[in-house]
Amino acid sequence: MRIERLLFHPFAALAACGTIIFSGCALGRRHPRPAPAAVVPGPQRVGTVAVVNEELRFVLVDVGSLYTPQPGTALKSFSDGTETGVLAVGPEKQRPFIVADIVKGEPKVGDEVRE
Repeated sequence: MRIERLLFHPFAALAACGTIIFSGCALGRRHPRPAPAAVVPGPQRVGTVAVVNEELRFVLVDVGSLYTPQPGTALKSFSDGTETGVLAVGPEKQRPFIVADIVKGEPKVGDEVRE
C-alpha cells in the first residue's frame, strides 16, 4: 500500500514529467545551429535621372522620398543593368531633386541611380 501511494503521489508524477520534458530539451542542444550567412548590402537605390544637361555636364536626380546622399557622394547611373555613368552629388538640392555632376559616361533620362 505504501508503494502505491508513493508511485501515485501528485508531486512524484510532476517530478517525473518535468524530468522527461527537460531532459528532452537538452538533447536538442547537442547539434549547434549553423551560423547565419552574412548579408552583404547591395548598392542602394537613390532615384532616377530626370534631366541631363550635357553642355554643363550635370544631371538632376529625382529622389522622391528616398534617401538623399550627402554632397560629394559618388553615384552610378544604370540603364537595363548596364552602367551608363559615374556621378558626384553637388551641394544643390530642392526636394525631390538633387544635382549631380557627370564625372564620366553618358547618363540618360530615366536611368536608375544607385550609391
